[in-house]
Amino acid sequence: MTEQPVIVQKISWLNLCPWILIFKTFSIASGTGVLAFALLGILLSPMGWIVSEKIFLDDVLNRSAQLNEIVENNSSPYRSVFAPASSKDSVSLNVSGVALSGPQLVFRQIERPFEFVFSNDVSLKEFVYFVFGGIWTVLVWSFAGLAISRISLLRLTRNERVGIDDGFAFAKGNWKTAVGAIGIPLLAVLLLCVPGALIGLLMNFEFGAFMAAVLWVFVLLFGGLSALLLLGLMFGWPLMVASIGCEGQNSFDAMTRGYAYTFQRPFHYAFYALVAIVIGSFAWLVIGGLAQGVVDMSSWSSSWGANISQPDRMDQIATGVDGNGDGLSGWGQTGHSVIQFFNATLKTLAAAFLYGLFWCMASAVYLVLRFDVDETEMDEIFLVDEKRTYQLPPLKTDSNGIPQIQKTAPAESNESPSVEAPSAENE
Repeated sequence: MTEQPVIVQKISWLNLCPWILIFKTFSIASGTGVLAFALLGILLSPMGWIVSEKIFLDDVLNRSAQLNEIVENNSSPYRSVFAPASSKDSVSLNVSGVALSGPQLVFRQIERPFEFVFSNDVSLKEFVYFVFGGIWTVLVWSFAGLAISRISLLRLTRNERVGIDDGFAFAKGNWKTAVGAIGIPLLAVLLLCVPGALIGLLMNFEFGAFMAAVLWVFVLLFGGLSALLLLGLMFGWPLMVASIGCEGQNSFDAMTRGYAYTFQRPFHYAFYALVAIVIGSFAWLVIGGLAQGVVDMSSWSSSWGANISQPDRMDQIATGVDGNGDGLSGWGQTGHSVIQFFNATLKTLAAAFLYGLFWCMASAVYLVLRFDVDETEMDEIFLVDEKRTYQLPPLKTDSNGIPQIQKTAPAESNESPSVEAPSAENE
């Protein structure tokens, strides 16, 4: 029996390499809806940090250099993602000697406040500052991030373009669920810390210190559970938001999915995250570099004319400080402020692309991890069904007690009036 040759006409690369779904997020991140919600998030988030700074933190002179840098990053919509690779606050990936920063900067900026919440190196005022700002960050990005995830998920699964109004409506109805999914582990950690705090009270006495040492095994047990919850939350919170956008679940189900995908496929998750970081960093190298290049070229070309009268006049306008170290006055200070506003607007738009790309990539990683763990097809997604109610026409009883259809005025001119059933007298 002769064997017939098999000719491969088409290869489904998505089935062979599901992670290439991440590459589709670039076009989605540049869409109007994603950019609008990302811009909303990066504009609202600094407002809460500024309020928290004014209420809880001391004067700038009493702060450390590290805290000042953190406060400046939290109070700006773009400063953290435009931080140089040499900065201690930046997270970069070295590829062939080139430091690449991209989506990991967004991840770092959102989760970093909680690192200080659980740190022993902050004062009480700084602790409250990070708690208030962290809660505000969760609230803002539970809404904006959920809207972006919904838009990107519908595009990735059904190739359906969703408008800003639909994304807003979905986020409005489900953002509390996203807050709950992230808040449940945090609340659980808070409860697990209560036994340790009570045992810690015993350490104020000599004999109490001995009793605390005897009970220390329970402190370690509760501490281990807390650390496990925080570890899963640290890497699973983007998946929780994406799970709500994809499945339409409640808070507990979204939380369990985030933990399940993080712990059941840790190496898969690490690989997909690495792919997202590499390709996202190259994209940010272009977008962020272009935005910074526009600012630098504008200053460089303007310096040709500005530096005719004074060698450093352009630097004075850019920094707002004259040659004597004093601030510019009058129109010079106004010009400095306007130029800084336009430069900040350009960088904010570039930062909005990076934040949108982060949430789009998180949604793609969620779909791939769901396929790995649950073997769910990547085109399956929860759809909001429009519930329509069809009511019967109103009835009216005639003189013989027989119900008849009541005439109603037509809602539109092209609608025909309702037909009245014949009465018993006419039969």
